[in-house]
Amino acid sequence: MIQNAVGRPVQGEDFFDRITEVAEIWARLETDDILLLAPRRVGKTSLMYRLRDTAGERERRALYFSVADANNELAFARKLLAEIARHDPKKTVLKALKKSPISRFFGKVKKFGIASVELELKDDAQANWALVGESIVSAVGGTGSRWLILVDELPIFILALLRADTSGMRARDFLNWFRTLRQHAEIGKNVRWLLAGSIGLDTVARRMNLGDTINDLYLYTDFGAFSRKAACALLDQLAVSYSMILNDNVKNRICDRMGWLIPFHLQMCFADLSALRPRGEPSVDDVDVVYENLLSPSKKSYFDFWRQRLHEELGAPDDGRAVNILNAIAADDAGASRPTLSGVLSPELSDATAREQQLIYLVDVLISDGYIVRVEDRYHFRSVLLRDYWRRNVR
Repeated sequence: MIQNAVGRPVQGEDFFDRITEVAEIWARLETDDILLLAPRRVGKTSLMYRLRDTAGERERRALYFSVADANNELAFARKLLAEIARHDPKKTVLKALKKSPISRFFGKVKKFGIASVELELKDDAQANWALVGESIVSAVGGTGSRWLILVDELPIFILALLRADTSGMRARDFLNWFRTLRQHAEIGKNVRWLLAGSIGLDTVARRMNLGDTINDLYLYTDFGAFSRKAACALLDQLAVSYSMILNDNVKNRICDRMGWLIPFHLQMCFADLSALRPRGEPSVDDVDVVYENLLSPSKKSYFDFWRQRLHEELGAPDDGRAVNILNAIAADDAGASRPTLSGVLSPELSDATAREQQLIYLVDVLISDGYIVRVEDRYHFRSVLLRDYWRRNVR
């Protein structure tokens, strides 16, 4: 039985398909650290959970942590340390750290039973965060086990560093340190990294000319929407779980209306459909009713993040320019041409060369983040659902 989880990461039996992607990533991790690049809401965090939970099958130990709420470098180290404490039952790493030269940066030792020791980093360790962080990862690598460390929302953490130091030097220092750590010969033998986030780290790095700090990472980009066959199979399983009947016409109508077959969109649609026809047999017309309901003001929270993240990721004035580009693309079912998009930028950028460079950058970001696609010589919203939301709600 599979549960219909709308918007939250899934685990266990609720994780659907992605067999090829999981196998490809495990194969790549034998030789490389990975930067997972995929549009938002396609299920990156769920995939990371899956890798963590199946690491034992690959003779690896795995740690997952999110740094979305970390606001400094020491917070990054604390997140890693806390995850180690949860997944190192013999406390091998923590005991090694307690005996290491960085023990002076630890506060009180807390005991939770026999041989169970947890260490808390003191605030004054911030000035030595690089040494602390390297020592923690070295201790992990020194256990003799093979590890996979999965770091989620790293780009949001880098943006926090950029807000703290708008020159970009603090973010560069961290990313350079992190790159050096990944390439450390002894550590790299036993520790692999997979980095991801709801904002593309490549986009953030490109914005601040930090691309050289992540060029050691293998870019995994083959993770996106389901095929129609997989989407219909997911709908079949959901229907069984919720005692509903979805005939082929209804499933095809759902796929046609969603357009971009990511789990989030399919599960949103199914949730409203099951509420409309609980334990019943929905019709094609019911799918259209649900589609309109998804675009109603009561469902704005499903889509608002698309607008909000432009501000977080791009900052002013690029966020406003990106919105204007998307408005132009949303205005016509046939999308917009490149000359049209150039015209959108012309009031602010009269110089043709500067305007073209800005257009290349913004279009690249919007394609990478899943907003738009290029079809022949025109740009379209990747998701018809998002396009219709944009038309009605964003100016």
